Amino acid sequence: MGQPRVDNRTEFAVHPQLLLDLDGEKLAVIVKASFEARRGKRELDLAPPHRTRGVRMADIPWGDPEKSSIAYPADLFLRKPGTDVIVVAKGYAPKETTSFDVRVVVGPVQKTLRLHGPRVWLDDGTVGAAGPLKELELRYEHAYGGFDDSDADKPVEEPRNPVGSGLVAPGSSLAGSAAPQIEDPKAPIGGIGVVPKPVGIGVVGRSWEPRRRYAGTHDDSWREQLAPLPPRDFDDRFNVCAAEGMWSATPLSGGETIELSNLLPDESAKTLELPRVALEIAFRRPGEEPHTQRPHLDTVIVDLLETGPDKPPAVEMVWRASIPAPRRVADCTVVVREVRA
Repeated sequence: MGQPRVDNRTEFAVHPQLLLDLDGEKLAVIVKASFEARRGKRELDLAPPHRTRGVRMADIPWGDPEKSSIAYPADLFLRKPGTDVIVVAKGYAPKETTSFDVRVVVGPVQKTLRLHGPRVWLDDGTVGAAGPLKELELRYEHAYGGFDDSDADKPVEEPRNPVGSGLVAPGSSLAGSAAPQIEDPKAPIGGIGVVPKPVGIGVVGRSWEPRRRYAGTHDDSWREQLAPLPPRDFDDRFNVCAAEGMWSATPLSGGETIELSNLLPDESAKTLELPRVALEIAFRRPGEEPHTQRPHLDTVIVDLLETGPDKPPAVEMVWRASIPAPRRVADCTVVVREVRA
């Protein structure tokens, strides 16, 4: 079918892609803006061309793709309600300690996590004292959760975080094993009998709750009548990949304050401002009036992982629009431009 012509009047990455929707194929356009932070500046600068981030075709895991949680989410979705806020980072202790808090605020979205040094479960089912802690990757492996298939006939899972630690099959013991190092300061993990919520500020996996409840019914009827289209009961909330408390039902619009605490190795506190950006995406086909959309900002990624001179703290902002796929995609022109916010 070819590719549409792209008239990109911005300095952002633009990617057209055919994607399947409930009613057939759609021509989607995904736009990503890349910004970077500078020491002493509240405003974010546009990233230079060699560090402009492209549209991500697939999830990027923290480690082993078969076992790891996701660090950076894919961008290939048709629609996403509201705005996801994702933070990819480590927590850094402001002083010598065994535990400390990290906090992120992006406009109305805010989350505080308490981080602990290495600790283990004790024989009585409680958590032992934490050891010293200087830094910790903020990934779900360090939070409460887990999967235990020691009894193959009755596996148990924490569906909100199957890669975490602390979950155990009935009759099994956790004594001596690693205890979660990330928790909600308002709901600390007191012991095995108290099941806490898994917490984080990163990406919720596609097969985890709550996302999987919105994936739709993939049964024989779907396979025989609809596949490869999504099931009729597919819900766009499946595409929301932010952690609990890190999603805004009302889309962010730019200008929101970003506050970061203990998330950078050389700055215990940092305040930034989300750039004010608004886009217009027009689909033009010969002999037809342009179909113009002003999409909402649906994803903000704050990337603070392994920062340095060649990788400053960065912010990704993502928008998307789509129309029913034209019969001849190559005849379509997509125009992307900034408009007054």
